[in-house]
Amino acid sequence: MRPRDVALATLPPALWAIAYTIAKPAMLTFPPMFLMAIVYAVTALALFRPSGRRQTPLWALVAAATLGGSLQSALIFSGIALVPSTMAVLTVQSQVPFAVLAAWAIGQERMNGRRLGGIALSLAGVALVVGLPQSVGQFRGLLLIVLGTFCWGIAQGIIRAASKDSGGQLMGAMSAIAAPQLLAMSFVLETGQRQALLNAGLFDWAAMAVLALGGFVAAYSIWYGLLRRYRIDQVAPFALLMPIIGVIIAFLFLNERPSPSVLAGGAVILIGLGLVVRAPTKSELQAA
Repeated sequence: MRPRDVALATLPPALWAIAYTIAKPAMLTFPPMFLMAIVYAVTALALFRPSGRRQTPLWALVAAATLGGSLQSALIFSGIALVPSTMAVLTVQSQVPFAVLAAWAIGQERMNGRRLGGIALSLAGVALVVGLPQSVGQFRGLLLIVLGTFCWGIAQGIIRAASKDSGGQLMGAMSAIAAPQLLAMSFVLETGQRQALLNAGLFDWAAMAVLALGGFVAAYSIWYGLLRRYRIDQVAPFALLMPIIGVIIAFLFLNERPSPSVLAGGAVILIGLGLVVRAPTKSELQAA
C-alpha cells in the first residue's frame, strides 16, 4: 500500500471506535434501529447523488446495502444497547475473519492452514469475551453483534468482488437503500420513536451527528475506497486499531473497566486476527 493510503486506513477504525462508544449512551434515548435509520438518512443526504452514473451492479448494491447496511446495523446496534461498550468493540472484531472467509468463498482471497487457525483462534477469543453471560440480555446482545458481524463480512466480500464506484458513491447509494429498510424494521419491531425525537437533548443530537458524519460518511467513504483498490487481507489489518482505541475511550468517557477475561479474550482475538491478515509467505503462495 502507498504511504498515503496507509495513513488513510488508520482513520476508519478510529472513527468507528469513537462512534460505537458514543452510540451506547445515545441509545438510552433512541431505539437502536430508529437511530440507525436516521444515521443512514443523514449519510444518504451527504453522499447520494441520484443523477450520478452508477457502475456497480444493482444486485450487488442491494445485497451489500441489506447485509452490510440495514441488517448489520440492526443486529450490531441492538446488541450494543445490551452490553458494555468495551465488550461490544472487542466482539465486533469477529467481522474480520468473516470478511476474509467471505472473500475466500467467492474467489477473492487465498486460504491456508495458518489463516484457518487464526480464524478459529479469533472466534475462540470472542467466546472468551462472551464467557458465561451475566444475564439473558447480555447473551442476547453478544449474539446479535456476532450475527451482525457475519452479515458485514459477507457484504465486504460482495463489495470487493463487484464494486465499481468510488467509496463515497458506494456508501451514498447503500445508505439510500438501507435507511428506508431500517425505518420499516424500526416501526415493526420497536416503539417510542416519537417520544425519542421529542425528548432528545443536545448531547443525543451531537452523538448522532458524530455517528453519522464520522462513523459512516467519513469512515466508510475511506474504507470502501481502499477496498476497491486493495485486497481484503491488505485493508483488514487496520481494523485491529479499533479495539485498542475503543477500550481507551470507554474507560475515559464511560468509566467502563473491562474484566480480566474480557481483556484476555481481546488479546486472543488480536493474535488470531494477526494470523488471518498477515501477508502470505512465498512457501504459502506456492502451496496455494
